[in-house]
Amino acid sequence: MPSDESVLSLQEEAALVARAQQGDESAVSWLYRRYAPRIYGYVASRVGDPSLADDLTSDAFLRALEGLPQFEQRGISISAWLYRIAHDRVADHFRRQARRPTLPLEDEFLPADDEIDGNIHARLEMAQLGEAIRRLTPEQHQVIVLRFVAGLKLDETAYIMQKSTAAVKMLQLRALTRLREWVARSGY
Repeated sequence: MPSDESVLSLQEEAALVARAQQGDESAVSWLYRRYAPRIYGYVASRVGDPSLADDLTSDAFLRALEGLPQFEQRGISISAWLYRIAHDRVADHFRRQARRPTLPLEDEFLPADDEIDGNIHARLEMAQLGEAIRRLTPEQHQVIVLRFVAGLKLDETAYIMQKSTAAVKMLQLRALTRLREWVARSGY
């Protein structure tokens, strides 16, 4: 069994998925250990609630296990398929809740810059970036998370979002442009 962090070719991954489809518990376990933290991070960034993210991630993996026998690898990695399932679980949740995804804002009082040490200053910059990202549309937010947090390729992101690669490129460009404009206006 490969290590959880090793990079697999599509052929190696296909062989592992085939074993999982045949009921090989060690292959299923390996897929879960490798992808669950990444899927959780994606879901948590969308819903902003760790407990809800746990539930939705569990639901996504349950759905994946149920659908694994029908999974066909058509040039897209299993991770893209798992992100697509997680995306659907998040969308279903928000449809049921009839509200947009939000992340809580942190109110922090910070002393003057000369009193801020490097860690606090870095946290402030991350909070400001988080605020800027939360100002994006839900689709722009999703493309930023998938491309730059999850590190997915354009074709995988397009598959997850059910858009063309060109549409994802344009969405990413618009999101990055909005972030640049907000940062420039805010003086950060």
